[in-house]
Amino acid sequence: MKIIFKIILLTFSFSFLSTNNLISNTISGIELKSIINNWLEEQNQLPNVKILDELKYPLCEKSKMIISDISGNYNLIKIKCIDKNPWQIILRNKKEKEYTGKRKKTVKTFALKRNLKNGTIITKEHLEEINKKIVGHSVYITNPSEIIGKKLKRNMNKNISLQFNDLQNDWLIEKDTIVTIINNKGSITIRESGIAMESANFMDRLIVKNIKSGKILQVYAKNKKNVVFNPKQIESNVVNN
Repeated sequence: MKIIFKIILLTFSFSFLSTNNLISNTISGIELKSIINNWLEEQNQLPNVKILDELKYPLCEKSKMIISDISGNYNLIKIKCIDKNPWQIILRNKKEKEYTGKRKKTVKTFALKRNLKNGTIITKEHLEEINKKIVGHSVYITNPSEIIGKKLKRNMNKNISLQFNDLQNDWLIEKDTIVTIINNKGSITIRESGIAMESANFMDRLIVKNIKSGKILQVYAKNKKNVVFNPKQIESNVVNN
């Protein structure tokens, strides 16, 4: 019986160690929340991301983790891992409401006069002004110039106040665009052609593919035509566009 007990104990110990090794090769919901909250604070945004603590994803180095705002107002945050075991997740950053007593205030915002389909370019004739009762800061669009000329991201019904996440982003660099990859090395500037593998706005980190070498690179959006390896190069006067 003692021998059998020792064998069972050893089997349990090895299983426990194997489980620990597996866990060490993952990143938890707690760690992801901390990384995202720190990123939001760097963007001068209040962090309020909800994610299950026990959630597990394959381990990803922070340098190979791309975080971006896909809603235009930091309500939806995309985390993309480009490590050996790639993955991605979209999380909601629920904005904290600021209350002034229990009193609701009314703001003037805009809605569609009729139902419109995804991809429709909004004109002045499509819009009507409506009053919307809200608590705290408005998440609705109160300036028509921020709507007119934009495309709808989804099918929208009439009489519903428009929000930024109902509209397609105006990207500085669109996916599949040919860009110039600029790399400053001291007094030497290297320029090569690449293809943007994803869309990005000013100073966003994105992935491009070097057309000549085929290498996949992480760079930063400088303008519509140029990307750089280091955000500091964006403000550099060394590179002339």
